Amino acid sequence: MNNLVLGAKYLFDGFGLITKPGLRRFVIIPLLINIGLFIGFFFLMRYFVIEFNAWFANHLPHWLQWLSFVLWALFFIGFFAIFIFTFVTVANLVSAPFNSFLAEKVELYLTGKIPEDRSLLDNIKDIPRILGRQLSIIGYYIPRALLILVLFFVPVIQAIAALLSFLFHAWVMTLTYVDYPTDNNRIPIREVRDHMQLRRWSSLGFGASILICSMIPIVNCFTIPAAVAGATKFWVEEGRGSS
Repeated sequence: MNNLVLGAKYLFDGFGLITKPGLRRFVIIPLLINIGLFIGFFFLMRYFVIEFNAWFANHLPHWLQWLSFVLWALFFIGFFAIFIFTFVTVANLVSAPFNSFLAEKVELYLTGKIPEDRSLLDNIKDIPRILGRQLSIIGYYIPRALLILVLFFVPVIQAIAALLSFLFHAWVMTLTYVDYPTDNNRIPIREVRDHMQLRRWSSLGFGASILICSMIPIVNCFTIPAAVAGATKFWVEEGRGSS
């Protein structure tokens, strides 16, 4: 099977997998770190707003004192907007060290086997290869993203540029998260892209569902671990399991 619905189903399967015993800690720990960072950021910004508001109120005539309340309203609305639109970006950075472990544990849960038993020294020696792999994904993304950006300024073609951008970013989302289980299994990134080409519609469905869930408040808090778990099941059933 190779269709959009099947691809989206893997993400929802991922939401179910991250609730399983033994997997929850790989979700809860980075989530708590993220929440702690945003709480700290909130109180830091609140401190500066208090200082600015005190200075601002001293320079306002009495009949304009109500503007200080407007300032507080803008602060809370602005912080909430920042939380919604930046949570996934920050969460990706914080959870990155946990995602490989999560993918490994999900694969163990699904198959009863771990990809490879490696020591700490083996993991340290592997850092250059991992960095090279990430640079490969970045090198794949940047020129194509710039090309799509140019299309937004081309008459006629710009009408479909937004659709192309959505589909491309859905594709990259799948590549990003499937990279975790395939990297654990030492699958070259080129083979991963070839595998995705063979399952193009499932890959697009999976990535599109990640993009959509990332824009939904509260749900986006759990989208990253669900995407890692779903990508691992995707690979186990249609990559590892079919090879």
